[in-house]
Amino acid sequence: MKKRIVLLLFILNALFVAFTDASAAKSQTWKVRPGDTLDIISTTLEIPKEEINKHNPGVLESTLQIGQKLKLPLRSYVESKTLEEELGKKDERIGRLERKSSDLEKKIASADSQLAWHPIWFWGFWICFGIIVFIVSGAYWIFRQTHPPVFKKPHDRSIRDVKESQIRLRSSFPNEGATNRSLKRFPHTR
Repeated sequence: MKKRIVLLLFILNALFVAFTDASAAKSQTWKVRPGDTLDIISTTLEIPKEEINKHNPGVLESTLQIGQKLKLPLRSYVESKTLEEELGKKDERIGRLERKSSDLEKKIASADSQLAWHPIWFWGFWICFGIIVFIVSGAYWIFRQTHPPVFKKPHDRSIRDVKESQIRLRSSFPNEGATNRSLKRFPHTR
C-alpha cells in the first residue's frame, strides 16, 4: 500500500511539474516596448542575443515593432518566476522615475513661467540704466549752467571785433602798460 501511495504521489508530482513547465513555456515571451532593441532585451533578461535570434528566426534589429512578441529560450519555473518578479520591480522603478521626471518637468515649467513674469535681471538693468541717465543728465545741466558760452551759436567775427574784445578784456586789468606790449607782440594784429 505504501508503494502505491508513493507511486501515486510520484505521478502527481510529475504531472504538476509538467503542468508548470507548460505554463512557464507559454509565458516565455517578450512584448517589444518603445525603444527596445535586441541588445537591450538581451541585457535586461540576461539572455544571450544569439539565443533570442535562434528562437526567433527572421527577426532583425530593424524589423522590431512595438507590441511584437518574441519567443525566449525556456528557463526553469523558478527562474521564470524570479524573472517576472524582477521585470515587475523594474517596471515599478521605471514608473516611479517617469513620475519623478514628469514632476521635475512641471517644476521647471513653473519656474520658467515665474522667471518670465518676474525677471529680476531685467528690472535691475532698467534701474541701473535710469541711475546712469540721471547722473549724466545732471552733469550735463551743471556743465551747461557753468559754461554758457560753449552752447552759444558761433558767429563770424571779424578781426576788428576780436581786437576790440581783447582790448576790453586787458583794460580791465590794473596794469595797462602790459596790455600795450602784448598787443605789439603779435604782428598780425597791426
